[in-house]
Amino acid sequence: MPLPDISRRRFLTAAVTGGILTSTTLHTTPAADVPQSPSSKIGYSRPRTVGALYFRAQLYTIVPRQVREDMEWMRDAGINTLVIGVLEQDLASARENIDVLCSEARRAGLKVWAIPSRWGNLVAGAPKVPCVFTGKKPDCWALRSNGKPWMGQFGPYASIHHEITRESFSKMLRRLLTQWLVEGVVWDEPKAYNVIDHSLAAQKAFGGSVPTDVHPHRRAFANFFGELNAIAKEARPGCHTSMFTYATLAQDEVDNLVDQSGLDAFGCDGRPWALADGGADDSRRDRPARKCLIDDGPRFIAAARKHGKKSFALIENHALPDTSNPIMDRRLPDVVAQGWDHLICYYYPRSCDAPDTSMAILKKHLLRI
Repeated sequence: MPLPDISRRRFLTAAVTGGILTSTTLHTTPAADVPQSPSSKIGYSRPRTVGALYFRAQLYTIVPRQVREDMEWMRDAGINTLVIGVLEQDLASARENIDVLCSEARRAGLKVWAIPSRWGNLVAGAPKVPCVFTGKKPDCWALRSNGKPWMGQFGPYASIHHEITRESFSKMLRRLLTQWLVEGVVWDEPKAYNVIDHSLAAQKAFGGSVPTDVHPHRRAFANFFGELNAIAKEARPGCHTSMFTYATLAQDEVDNLVDQSGLDAFGCDGRPWALADGGADDSRRDRPARKCLIDDGPRFIAAARKHGKKSFALIENHALPDTSNPIMDRRLPDVVAQGWDHLICYYYPRSCDAPDTSMAILKKHLLRI
């Protein structure tokens, strides 16, 4: 059967207004079949930032018309900030593609924030790849007491004390903020904050003797990002700086990470429901979620406010089985009502059974804020 002539813009609009496209037959399900919440406006205080993660559009193939349609969808959903992931290699090889993203974002009235992705293997972001400079320069690795490198999931951690690490981060951050009109930097799920680094650079930083207690290392880690926050604000005056981590992080780790200079907002990521709701985990979809915003969000909001910072949450709407969509629909109002200052979600993320349904639910609730 021939496919109907439908533009991508009409496809996206239909997916959130007229019908949800399901399966490969383009069978339309009436919008009324999407779980609905009460139709009246909800009395939320609107977050300062309503953002969307738009990951890896710049990687290689990019269709400017489709980017424009995506930006218009976001704008029409009440989103005001585009958040892109930037690998270190993107600073050179993806320049023109990121030009398109920034240009189309501005056209739609969206600010652009960036997530430095996988730099030094010390932060997350997309995609899941090893850091380049740590692969090329083993002298900058953080080391165990036996001299072997501290390894993350995708490669060795860079030592926050080594000059190569500090120079690499500084140079890349300045280039990111001056090459494009990027108005915010988001540090995504920092890694290695519990690493006790025995490298020569760490020994020198600690006056010759590396502390065995983890807390001085966490303090050094927070100070490292505090210095980067200062560099960001120097390179781009008014640059907004945020950091978020796992909602399951222990409270003493939260207290150590939030206490950093130059950081405007701090928070967490998690599923948009409660543990008791039984929605699927983002890593193992056959298991219930372990990190949920309704359960742990309040303590992150409290920690941010205690340290004079705004709150930040990432709604983890990726890797959703269709069975979790009704849970997200029912619980999103409770997440928004928590009072986050900056609320971010994924735009058409990976591994969703019914992505149009998921995005329709998100748009419905964003428009009701």
